[in-house]
Amino acid sequence: MHPDRTPAPSFHLSRGALEEVRTEFATAVREGLARDGAEIAAFPAFLPPLPPHLAGWAIAVDVGGTHVRAALVAHGPGGTRVEAGPISGPVVRGRPGAPVPCAAFFGCQADLVASLAPPPGLPLGYCFSYPATVLPGGDARLVRWTKGVEVVGVEGREVGALLAGQLALRGVRVSGVRVLNDTVAVLLAGDPGPDARAVGLVAGTGTNMAILAPAVPKVPDWNGPMAVNLESGAFRPSHLTRWDEAVDASSVDPGCQRFEKAVSGQYLPLLFRAASASPERIGPGDGGEALVRIRTGTPGEDADLAAAILDRSADLVAAGLVAAADVLGGPPSVVAEGSLFWRSPGYRERVEGTARTLLGLPEGLSCTAVPDATLVGAARAALLPRGGST
Repeated sequence: MHPDRTPAPSFHLSRGALEEVRTEFATAVREGLARDGAEIAAFPAFLPPLPPHLAGWAIAVDVGGTHVRAALVAHGPGGTRVEAGPISGPVVRGRPGAPVPCAAFFGCQADLVASLAPPPGLPLGYCFSYPATVLPGGDARLVRWTKGVEVVGVEGREVGALLAGQLALRGVRVSGVRVLNDTVAVLLAGDPGPDARAVGLVAGTGTNMAILAPAVPKVPDWNGPMAVNLESGAFRPSHLTRWDEAVDASSVDPGCQRFEKAVSGQYLPLLFRAASASPERIGPGDGGEALVRIRTGTPGEDADLAAAILDRSADLVAAGLVAAADVLGGPPSVVAEGSLFWRSPGYRERVEGTARTLLGLPEGLSCTAVPDATLVGAARAALLPRGGST
């Protein structure tokens, strides 16, 4: 929270407060696009818009905290189709204090791909949902493990090459690798062309946004639009409450990820426990679905509180999307992923309604879902021509 602000007395955010968050968010995005080390980091994905002639087959792999998915995907003038798969399996993930070897982590993913019997020489799109620095050539270096995963010998190395090496041991040779995070994959699943205003949104256990930025000043040798992973969960919005402060203070990373802690399904139950007179209604392992259950259950103070927390989450997401519209020069097309967004009754409608109010436009913006968005986006990234911007 900004030092000159007093915690709000409730979870309700007025139109004026949301406008302030909108302005601050847009300013933070512009700063992130202009320089390293900004509050919203705006990590370059080194991926251009999708050209109209893009076509071909690709291997797509999506690895997260507990599961890995793989598919063979075809893209062409008729759209994008999952031709084989998706199939999934558990991640060989280790845990803090009991790490697993590098070969085990990437080997389980390679086994999954090999079972699809892909033709030789396909490109690989690798949706890698851990902190990693994407390189101009298409690979990415792991910064650190998160989500309880612990694998030795990977930090600082190029994860796409490590997966390709395990694939080669199984007789699967790829023509190239593109690594991207899940939010950028969701963005590309919307098929953004060179003139598109586009956003990829994840609103589930965590939250993040990616945009197709018209320019990225901190990458001066890139011409034209580029997909950018905002890492917007790190934004510090104004008008947080004393309960937000309590949840942040008790977290493993105090002072960090303040927007995510106010918005995402991992933290909303903690806010309820902090603010409710009956915190025992939320268990220690419950997610956002617990708030939905309380909101739609017996009317009363707890139902009202659950509704207020969910509504504020949707309003903050809307303010972020409208800020992205300000940066992009108009309302974008939005592809959204995440259980909070799609499985919480009324959440999407609240986001779109608040965004419409803030934009002051009757059409506002609409959010869509794309089946297997991360695999589709990863495949499209793999098919993009090498050599930078379009």
